[in-house]
This record gives sequence, C-alpha cells and structure tokens, in this order.
Amino acid sequence: MRGELENTEHDAALAHAIVRAADQLRFDNRPGSLDRQCTLGLFVAALSDRLALEFPRAAMALHELVFAPVTTGNPVEREV
Repeated sequence: MRGELENTEHDAALAHAIVRAADQLRFDNRPGSLDRQCTLGLFVAALSDRLALEFPRAAMALHELVFAPVTTGNPVEREV
C-alpha cells in the first residue's frame, strides 16, 4: 500500500515532520496501552513545534487543543 500513495510536496514535508518529532520518543510499549497514549501526547507536542516551521495554521490548531479555554464543543472549530 505504501508504494501506491501519491507523494505530494506537502505530504512529504508533513511526513518528515512526523519522523523528526518521533525521533526522541520511546515506542517500546504495548500498542493501544495507556503508556503508548501518553507517548502519543508527547509526540503531538513535539509535532506541533515541527509543524510551526512549515504549517503554522496546523500548529496553531494543535496549540488551541491544548490551551483553549474550557468548552463543550470543538476548541479549534472557530480557528480553522
């Protein structure tokens, strides 16, 4: 399946940001476990920093998910 995907410039840049963000994290925990979910939380924080370089709106949306005021709705819906 991997070879069948179209590789656009934006997709390649995003994939590179994901790889760089995951470089320093440990994924030696059970898939789907609470430990893996905590690692993914750290990953999102690291990815947000990487995204800010080439995808500032996406990075801001991730930032809003973490730091937006309490809401019963989607905290980034109004931002996108």
